[in-house]
Amino acid sequence: MKRMGKLALIPVAVALVCGCKLGSSKDTLNRRTTYRIINPDGVSVERLGDGTSAQIRFTTQEQAYCEVFFFAQDPSGTPTESAPARLPCTGAPKSEFSETINALKAESVYNFGIFAWTEAGTKDKGEVLIVKERPDGSGALRNSDGTFAEILFARFNVPLRTVEIQKARLDPPLGPQAILTKAGSEFGCRPALDDVSGISRALVGKGGISNMAMRGFATGEATELDSRLTAVFNSLQFGNPEWEWTYKTTDRENVLVKIRPPGRLTAVEVSQKTRTGLSEVKLSDAEASIPLDPGYPLAIAWQWDNLPSTAFVRVRLGKGGETGSLECVFDPKAGRASIDVTGFSGLPSGKYSLVIELESLVFQGTTGWLARSVDWRSIKLEKA
Repeated sequence: MKRMGKLALIPVAVALVCGCKLGSSKDTLNRRTTYRIINPDGVSVERLGDGTSAQIRFTTQEQAYCEVFFFAQDPSGTPTESAPARLPCTGAPKSEFSETINALKAESVYNFGIFAWTEAGTKDKGEVLIVKERPDGSGALRNSDGTFAEILFARFNVPLRTVEIQKARLDPPLGPQAILTKAGSEFGCRPALDDVSGISRALVGKGGISNMAMRGFATGEATELDSRLTAVFNSLQFGNPEWEWTYKTTDRENVLVKIRPPGRLTAVEVSQKTRTGLSEVKLSDAEASIPLDPGYPLAIAWQWDNLPSTAFVRVRLGKGGETGSLECVFDPKAGRASIDVTGFSGLPSGKYSLVIELESLVFQGTTGWLARSVDWRSIKLEKA
């Protein structure tokens, strides 16, 4: 499995427990006792791949059984400290452990725990150690309560093979889920706007990042352009799950983050009386044009690949701010949608761009990176 790199960890707890109980808050967070089973200095946790799994490694002083568990540091997150997620350690009793934890959220920051008891003993004589995951100071600014005052914002355009990077300053500071909400959209139709992301209005510059290089899914070097960093890639390796970014900050010489490769549209089709497939965007080709019949709803169907948990299909007809322009946001997993004739009845006669976008959003709670990617198809609709 591919690793995001070791995260800073603070051993914060050890307690004798009874059965599967974790002990009181005072025990688990404040009291340190003699370690009889777990070797506390040998514990490490690494996020894997795109941050949705982790590997926890540790050793015990003798052959032991164990469980690993985790809970969100944010009291409003899940799983909670009072009801953590638990996984039994694999295999027979041993003294060296390497356990994989799946189903994590990239945006969440967790406390990870070990519950171990000896092969000869029972669970009521077991031992608990909890380690606190800590953000790695990659250039974002995270407050002690888990909210972010500043994040790093990457906007990736799949057809153009470009990425732009800036820092966003959040006032007031926001937690991970609030950041995704602010950057996202509500389902439904409304007049089209020029700016589709609330985060875009908070951009303040490059954020002290330099010497940025990308490897894997898309390979290239970022350069400074006005108040942002930008990179253009010669090719994209669809199917490659790895995308490593390295860079410098004002206080760190070498930062490594792993960004989830973007979601991708694999097929798009629009239809009224007849169906028309929209091919992948090629800037050298003229945009196709089809008639827009005001007597029929406009049906749209799509297929996708590599969809994250937060994603949208955005359909825009006409330019933002123009009379009669329309923007509709749909659940990408539905695979299809329809715009009623009343949605485009206000458009005057003429040619209009119809743009279908798959927008993917991923926020990393351990690094403060928000990655927004857009894959899109377009066609001209001509209203008589």
